[in-house]
Amino acid sequence: MQLSFGEFVADFDQRRLFAPDREIRLTPKGFELLRLLIENRPKALRKDELFDRLWPETFVTENNLATLVADLRSALDDDPHEPRFIRTVYAYGYAFAGEAVELQPRAALGELPSAWSLIHEHHEIALRNGENIVGRAGQGVVVFDSPTISRHHARITVDGARAVVEDLGSKNGTWIGHEPVTRPTEVRDNLEIRFGSVVVTVRFREHLASTETVGT
Repeated sequence: MQLSFGEFVADFDQRRLFAPDREIRLTPKGFELLRLLIENRPKALRKDELFDRLWPETFVTENNLATLVADLRSALDDDPHEPRFIRTVYAYGYAFAGEAVELQPRAALGELPSAWSLIHEHHEIALRNGENIVGRAGQGVVVFDSPTISRHHARITVDGARAVVEDLGSKNGTWIGHEPVTRPTEVRDNLEIRFGSVVVTVRFREHLASTETVGT
């Protein structure tokens, strides 16, 4: 399972954490703390709950937990006084304060996510840099299970802060608003695209855009 929060993507199956331009190395306990907080969001976890999960049958002090939280905050560049992700519940424990969205896995191992994604029925589908084929089936395809979608329906090409959609000769067409996509067309954040009868919303996260595209 992959979750996106802020500018980060956490892959809990692979136990990996990605920033926009790099992979962040967390200690095993640091990653487990992040997982516990995210999976239980927005519930605050008591310190004794965290002790039992992180250090089972081991005597530790509150300093151990405080140090682990501080290290995780440092990795996420999270200010404890104005937290985006990890909130201290005084005299109780900690909670995940951010918004996390489950992603459908798209990128191969080690491939960083792009700044672009598609929102469909409360799911966020991460797009990779380069070509993203939208269709009904196939390896590496952004799959939508609808009879109105052709096997290889459309292509979205991502190049840093720029994304372009084009129809691939689909039976039911690709549409932006009421206009059919008849040639490669640049898209923008919050734009609605219809593939056959499937409607998605394009999402662009500016803080994930490649710095190499600035000023070009």
